[in-house]
Amino acid sequence: MLTKSLKESEYRALVSLLADEDVKVLHTVWEHLLAVGAPALPYLREAGDDPDPRKRIRARHIMARIVSEALEEQFRSLAAHDDETFDFEEGIVTIARIEYPELDRETLHRPLETLTAGLRERLVGVTRPIEIIQAINAYLFDELKFTGNSSDYYNLDNAFMNRVIEKRTGIPISLSTLYLLLGERLGLPLKGVGLPGHFLVRYDDGASEIYIDPYNSGRLLSRKDCAQYLTGAGYYFKEEYISTSSSRDIIIRTLRHLVLIYSKQPHKPRVRQLTHYIELLRSPEKSR
Repeated sequence: MLTKSLKESEYRALVSLLADEDVKVLHTVWEHLLAVGAPALPYLREAGDDPDPRKRIRARHIMARIVSEALEEQFRSLAAHDDETFDFEEGIVTIARIEYPELDRETLHRPLETLTAGLRERLVGVTRPIEIIQAINAYLFDELKFTGNSSDYYNLDNAFMNRVIEKRTGIPISLSTLYLLLGERLGLPLKGVGLPGHFLVRYDDGASEIYIDPYNSGRLLSRKDCAQYLTGAGYYFKEEYISTSSSRDIIIRTLRHLVLIYSKQPHKPRVRQLTHYIELLRSPEKSR
């Protein structure tokens, strides 16, 4: 069995054998590439565009298998944690790997740290809750121009945090997730609120309760405003509609949004795959 650390020339030599017609050779290459896993993906992706149809198809099949097995393992690991130890940021990274399988956590961690550093500078001496939120909103939505992507709402990249940060556009749940990730780093009492058809962030320190709508440039809302939104959208007001969402809930809801998008394409294998991940997260015992 090959080790997981190979030289570039060794990866290329291994992938080149996918064009071989010898069944034993192909079986050996297949097993070795699966054992290598994610580090082989760049070379398999390159081979996936090869003029030779045999090499191209085989490379794509192995690449899909590696990505699928890695995601399965990562979602099982996430699901096995209880709500107290659930790693929200790792969940967001894992979701992004659905379309960007080579993404590592550091690639997302760095821009989040940069954004947090910018916010810390702007929050020096700011203590009142409303002023804290206004400072965050001014930085994210006025200065950096993060905005809701109403013109291309169902673009896949709106759900993947690496692309949300890069493009500075997103949907309610992804922009709220960004807000929460930054708030966590700053030690702020922020929670997600999953309204039917929308997603908000709530600041609640026990004395102040403020609802924030990151999709609409951080618009500030009261509990009454939330109730009016619900009745306007055809819902009777229920307290559960404005209850806080756990990190697990947010990951599941993001996956459900992706299921909707892939269903429109349609992409049945991906829909089945994501539905399976949702079930794992909803029933942690299934991950064991």
